[in-house]
Amino acid sequence: MIVYDGWQTDYVSLFENLDETLSAKAKEQLKAEVIFLTHNAALHEVNLRWHPRAEDWLWRPELQQKKLSQNGMWNLRYKVHEKRRYLESFLGTLKRALPFCEVRYAF
Repeated sequence: MIVYDGWQTDYVSLFENLDETLSAKAKEQLKAEVIFLTHNAALHEVNLRWHPRAEDWLWRPELQQKKLSQNGMWNLRYKVHEKRRYLESFLGTLKRALPFCEVRYAF
């Protein structure tokens, strides 16, 4: 999951499209895994060379905070209190739009 201006509206459109497109059998089996973006400075440097415009979406220090990962790398992730709000918004939208969709995990 990447947070940007209008992301919630885009997900509503996606969910509506899925609801209109999926068969009843597919809906019975639908499950989601929700993983919010974690980024790091090394990937940022690579992306600046390969896909610089992507970094406008991925490298958002005003929304992110540093976190030391279990492997000893410093990563950027969405600020904890904001990420909780983003996650609750996403899960609420998903539940309203696709109540049949089980969420296996979300973080």
